[in-house]
Amino acid sequence: MGATETVDLFIELVNDDREKAVELLAEHAVLGISTPGSDERTNLRGRDRVGGWFVRAGDGFRMYSNDGRSMGSSYIADVTIMRPGAPSMRVEANFRVENGEIVSLFLQPIGR
Repeated sequence: MGATETVDLFIELVNDDREKAVELLAEHAVLGISTPGSDERTNLRGRDRVGGWFVRAGDGFRMYSNDGRSMGSSYIADVTIMRPGAPSMRVEANFRVENGEIVSLFLQPIGR
């Protein structure tokens, strides 16, 4: 499974079955999350910590890919993230996929 198919499946599973989405993460996966309006970034390492971020996001958490482009083993997507009680947020999601597993994901807010 290539980067595009892996990311499409991951986003679908994040919305429907997060435990299965976590199975698409590599054991050594990295998640980087940039803080809006700041130079700060949170980094999580390892499948348990990265997957836990998605699992703990709450029942109403949703990700929707607006547009994306494949660059070999990388896939960059314009993603809308929605959570109950919070304004929706558009982010650039930069995925790196190896052997059908997501090894890194970096989320950067798109300016408003």
